Amino acid sequence: MVKKSVSKAISFAVIALMLCGMFSFGVSAANPVVIDFSKYDWADDVFDSASGGDGEFEAKADGDKWVIFAECVSGYEPDDDPEGTGTKGDLYTSITGFGDLGVDADVYQWIALGIKNPSDAPGFEIHFSSPTKGYHVESSITFDINPKSDYTKYVYNMTDQCKKYYPKRPADVGDPDVYPDHWHGAIDQFRLDFMYYEESGGHAKTGDTIYLEYIAFFDSEQAANDFVFAPARTAASIQAAKDEAAAAKAAETTEAPAPPPETKAPEAETEAPAPAEGETTAAASSSDGEDSNNMMLIIIIAAAAAVVVIIIVVVIVSGKGKGKESKK
Repeated sequence: MVKKSVSKAISFAVIALMLCGMFSFGVSAANPVVIDFSKYDWADDVFDSASGGDGEFEAKADGDKWVIFAECVSGYEPDDDPEGTGTKGDLYTSITGFGDLGVDADVYQWIALGIKNPSDAPGFEIHFSSPTKGYHVESSITFDINPKSDYTKYVYNMTDQCKKYYPKRPADVGDPDVYPDHWHGAIDQFRLDFMYYEESGGHAKTGDTIYLEYIAFFDSEQAANDFVFAPARTAASIQAAKDEAAAAKAAETTEAPAPPPETKAPEAETEAPAPAEGETTAAASSSDGEDSNNMMLIIIIAAAAAVVVIIIVVVIVSGKGKGKESKK
């Protein structure tokens, strides 16, 4: 009886383990959606041509990292706007060139960013195209980042950040939790605002710079925390490819095409004067001489052939005569 009970217990345990395994397989983690800026050579491959605001953007090497670099070129000046109501110092641009990012906001609740921030900016801002709101102040998120910092990985929950910063203007809201967040559905467009000091407009300072290495989305906090970014290319390999392409282009432009062959202008045709009466031209004389030579050659060949025929006849006749004599 004890053996049967043990046997049943073992069977149930095996079945339970199998079911757990099947369940785990069914809810396996979704692959992260990673925007790796090392895959692109130029800022034009990444950003909308209508981008800019008060910033300039460049895809460039930073050590052996290939990153997106942003610089504030027209910043906020407190003396010019003591009340802080202006929109200067707003570095923004939309991400393009990635096709369908495949970011389902209901699955990918977590974001990780690799940022280097030499400036004093305390925040990095992202707007996104929400199915419920489109591009709008409500469908935006601000992340706290460290001023004067080297490359740092930041991990945030998108829904929590939406609620925390919705909307940003304090006069519009008392309790952020009463407002809905917009991180839902298919998110297919992003606008990066890079630096955020305060409303309105970001208020970055002229000369502020920031570097963005990657943006990635995850279905769990653990997946985001465990993520280790491995760029597709190093800055050295990208620069080598660019140098090779530039050298090839330079070689094409320096090789001058071979000049076309010289063509001489056709000489004017001059009519040969008609020969005087009784005269023959040199060409005619030459032709007559050739005809004479040909005639002589024909006569000689005919004579030789006749001689050969005569000799053959003589030989045949003499042969017959000798044959008759021998019979006698």
